[in-house]
Amino acid sequence: MDGRIIVAYPVTQTRAAVEQLIAYFNHGEAPAEMPSFYRLSSDMVFVQSNKGDTYYVTTPKSCSCPAATYNPGKPCKHSRKYFAQPKPTEEPTIDLRASLPGWRGPDGQRANGPVEAI
Repeated sequence: MDGRIIVAYPVTQTRAAVEQLIAYFNHGEAPAEMPSFYRLSSDMVFVQSNKGDTYYVTTPKSCSCPAATYNPGKPCKHSRKYFAQPKPTEEPTIDLRASLPGWRGPDGQRANGPVEAI
């Protein structure tokens, strides 16, 4: 094993588990006050729930919070807050009217509908 943390999918952790993890990384010293979030690595953040009894495990692509469960494939607010999200690419707009065959009007211009004589 190369020492990396392998996560198949994020699992919500209890407050006590995160407290033990923080104490481990602080060389046995427990935190005086539990933080609202704890960044474990560049790709994993523990985010405290609103009730404060659990921590959601958040990665750039997934989260263990209920919002991520009910909206699969969409980033939740935790993922958007703690990780930079790629900007959606804008699709080029297609001018449908220009792509229609149409016919030439009386003045030689292209017309795509009934043309009334003036």
